[in-house]
Amino acid sequence: MMQEENYIRQHDNGQNPFRTPDGYFESFTNRLMARIAEEAPQQRESVKVHAVVVPLWRRVMRYAAAVAVAVFCVGGGTLLYNRLQNQEQALQNDQLEYAWDDDELDEVLDYEMLDNNQIAYYLTEAY
Repeated sequence: MMQEENYIRQHDNGQNPFRTPDGYFESFTNRLMARIAEEAPQQRESVKVHAVVVPLWRRVMRYAAAVAVAVFCVGGGTLLYNRLQNQEQALQNDQLEYAWDDDELDEVLDYEMLDNNQIAYYLTEAY
């Protein structure tokens, strides 16, 4: 940063390159106020206010549509949640209903006369 500043100071000979015309700021206020006075009436005429009145039935319909969407979302979410809960409950009931306890499994194995080698064979080769 210092190198850039030194470079600028060497090339501008210590003088400010920006200049204003002589007497510019002495009459600046008067000229500015005259321009404002000239432009103000034109701006006032060009600005027109147009009020838009929304009928009551349109506002009511917007609110009704918003309520209908909210009811649809809440109702659909509730139904979906209940259906998922019912499926999980049904799965748990099925697991409890078809679960084997050790005594039943022992009876089936005794009835089929399966030993551990045959069970291992069926588990590995059959599938």
